[in-house]
Amino acid sequence: MRIRRGRPGDLPTVLALERACFPPEVAFPAETVALILAEATALVAEGGSIVGFVAGFARGGWGKVLTLEVLPEGRGRGVGRRLMVALEEELASQGAKAALLEVSAENERAVALYAGLGYGKAGLLRGYYGPGRDALLMTRRLKPPDGGSGSFSPPEGRRSGRAGPSSKPKNISTNRAI
Repeated sequence: MRIRRGRPGDLPTVLALERACFPPEVAFPAETVALILAEATALVAEGGSIVGFVAGFARGGWGKVLTLEVLPEGRGRGVGRRLMVALEEELASQGAKAALLEVSAENERAVALYAGLGYGKAGLLRGYYGPGRDALLMTRRLKPPDGGSGSFSPPEGRRSGRAGPSSKPKNISTNRAI
């Protein structure tokens, strides 16, 4: 399996992956997926064909994970973990000192993956996905791009674990399960 940058030509395959991984009420529309491929840091895992996708961006010292998607046949094989590690390295190289994400509180498998990568629960977002559908806000410090440990802590003024509204690429909505 190889991880590479996503490209606009990947749109049909990534859109099919989006539909396979998320219910219609949560899946990003085609326009949003196209925008993510064009403007965010987007990576795909392929082993003959695309089996996984991750995207995020770095702003103001924070890295925001927009989505992580792995086809059912790729789950439990380290695809999600490899994609996340690659994205975290990219975000750190762009100046992110910490990363944050939202995940459905009911998605135990994803919560376990993120916890295994060092993400901690930073808050509960009640009704984030609709009535009775909560999200966990999870964060972690990122390793510096040089691999050292140093004092690499979350950006000052942003210790709440929330990136401000100006911290995402224009027109990308981040309200969805990952």
